[in-house]
Amino acid sequence: MTRAESIIFPGDSAWELWKFPAKSLPVCERNPSPKAIASAPAPLLALPSRTVMAVPLWVSAGGDPNELAELELSGRHLVRRDAEVRTVPVESSNGRSLLLALAIADDPSALPFVSKAKSFDLPARLIDPGSADVAIWRESGSLCCGFYRKGTCVAFSATGEASPGPAFCGVLSRLALRLRAEEVIQGIPAQIRLIGEFSAADRDALAGTLRAEVELISPAPPPRLPGSAIDAAPPAARIARERHASIKKFASLGAIAAAAYVLVLLVLGGDMALRISRLNRLKSEVAAAAPASLEAQNLVSEWREFQGAVNPRHFALDQLAATAAELPGDQVRLTQFTLEGGRLILAGEAADISQAYQFLESVKKSPVLADYEWTSRQPQLAGKNKVRFEMEGARPDAQTRNE
Repeated sequence: MTRAESIIFPGDSAWELWKFPAKSLPVCERNPSPKAIASAPAPLLALPSRTVMAVPLWVSAGGDPNELAELELSGRHLVRRDAEVRTVPVESSNGRSLLLALAIADDPSALPFVSKAKSFDLPARLIDPGSADVAIWRESGSLCCGFYRKGTCVAFSATGEASPGPAFCGVLSRLALRLRAEEVIQGIPAQIRLIGEFSAADRDALAGTLRAEVELISPAPPPRLPGSAIDAAPPAARIARERHASIKKFASLGAIAAAAYVLVLLVLGGDMALRISRLNRLKSEVAAAAPASLEAQNLVSEWREFQGAVNPRHFALDQLAATAAELPGDQVRLTQFTLEGGRLILAGEAADISQAYQFLESVKKSPVLADYEWTSRQPQLAGKNKVRFEMEGARPDAQTRNE
């Protein structure tokens, strides 16, 4: 956590912004402007004491302090079960720990500073009690008191009293008796530090009523920077942090998705560029081979025109003779022989289906007719002892039917 370099403190009559330059005395600005708060280095917000319920507790040293404190306060019906409880460790001895349990609420006057604060703490921890057992100060005109054990705050409260009269002294005495009974403090307070705009008469009245030594420090000194802030964030700050964490998480996921999308685009772009390069190379090869291809096409066309006249295997009579040579006997005869455009159509009749199939297979195996790709339909019965068959062959250079 960022170490605080400035403190937003609830003063007697107004909020105070304390800055702690490295090589000069602390500087205080009352009723700081939003601009001053925004420019303050790592501000720590001291929450008003009236918004914090502080309860000192002795708990087992082996358990989770926050869980134990929440169970204890819920059992006393001091907070709701779903309320968040924070703890400040004080000391441990004889297998038990003394904690200061805190239940924090939002304060309307502090809300303008919540979003600017880097950390949060309590006024009672930022006030220097010296060697005193009790410190008394004012926040917004209301008296507050804090109890200390070996210089560490163990309890504090905003009393709601405006002056240190009998009513305030009664509240302070009752708090001291309860804390002593619970062994939170080790005895009735003997030293009290009165901090802020108090008179000598206030000091003497407190000393006489409480029978304690009262030290008056006026005006109030600067709050002290804590060694380590407890970060007692109010609900508004926690909600803002959770929202910020969610936004940051979604932003991270969005950045990952965007990076993945860009990577996919790069891969697809690279693949597309490679394909375009190959296509251009193939186009170049095709363009380079175009003259030779055209010459070959012309040669093929010429050969198609002349091969019927020069290739004996394409002569109609030779093909008819080869077809007739495959007739299995007198009971099989041809009824059609048509040669046109590289297509040969044969039809005939046989005495039975086996002879028809025998003829069809013989024609397909004939060396003279080997250039043809044959298709045939199933032989059909045409009467008693008569089966009709038909087959068609096409050479590679055969014209389509549309041609």
